[in-house]
Amino acid sequence: MKKVLMIIMFLGIFSPSYSASPYRDEPAFKAGEKAVYNIYYNLGFIWVHAGSAEFSVEKKKDKGKSYYHLQLTGNTRRSFDKFYRIRDTFSVMVSEEDLIPHYYREVKNEDSFFADFRYYFNYSGTPQVRLDFNRRGVKSVDTMNIGKDVFDLLTTCYRFRSLDVGKVEKGSYLPFNMLFDKSVYNLGLTYKGKEEIKLRNKKSYKALKFTPRLITGDLFKKEDAMSIYVSDDDNHVPLYIEAKIKVGAVKVMLESVKNTKYPFSAQLEK
Repeated sequence: MKKVLMIIMFLGIFSPSYSASPYRDEPAFKAGEKAVYNIYYNLGFIWVHAGSAEFSVEKKKDKGKSYYHLQLTGNTRRSFDKFYRIRDTFSVMVSEEDLIPHYYREVKNEDSFFADFRYYFNYSGTPQVRLDFNRRGVKSVDTMNIGKDVFDLLTTCYRFRSLDVGKVEKGSYLPFNMLFDKSVYNLGLTYKGKEEIKLRNKKSYKALKFTPRLITGDLFKKEDAMSIYVSDDDNHVPLYIEAKIKVGAVKVMLESVKNTKYPFSAQLEK
C-alpha cells in the first residue's frame, strides 16, 4: 500500500508531443473536471476498500499567463490507517496552450514518512529542471538537463488523454520518457484494443485497454504487471486499473466523473 498512489499515476502514463501523430492538437479535458476513484487492495483472498483518490482541473493565472492547475489527492480510509496511513497530494501547473509543465510538486505523508518534492521546469534553450527536495527533513537542491519530451508523472497522465486512437493499431507500442524522482526513465505502453468493462459502481463502459512497461523493483514484480482501461470516447477518462505487486494486488476503479469536456459517451445504458 505504501506506493499505491504511484500506481494511480499509471492510469495514463505515456507522454506525447502534440506535434507528433497519433495525438490531437488540444487537451481532452477542461477546467472544472473532477474524477473520483476507489482503491482496493488484496492481501491473500480478501479485497479491502483501502482508500480513495481524486483528480481535478482548475484554471489559474501567474504573471499574466494562463495555466491549468492539475491535482491528484489520495488517502487511505480511516479503517485502513492502522495498517498504513497515506495523505498525499500531487499537483502541477501546465501551460494552457501546450500543456508544458511549469511547476510540479509532490507532498507525501505516508505513515512516519514525509517528503516535499518541487520541480521547476525550463524548456527554453536546453531543457532543464531544478529539483528542490525535502525528504524526512533532509533538504537538497539539484539541476539536471532533460529532453524536450520529458515530463513529470501528472503532466504525462493528462497529456496521454489526447491520443487519437483511430490512428493507433492494436498491438502498437508507444514509447515515452518520464521524470521520476531524480531520474528519467524510457518506458512504453502497448495498445491492446477495445473491451467492455463493468465496475463496482454497477456501471458498464466502453474501454480502451493498454499495458505499460513498468519500472521493476520494490513495487512491481514484472514489467507487464499492469492493465489500464480508459474511456472509449473523446475524453479518454481513466476508468480502471489492475496491477500485481510484490505483496498482493491493487485495483483502482472510477466511482464518478463530472464536467468532462466532451459527452461521456463511453458509459453504457444498461
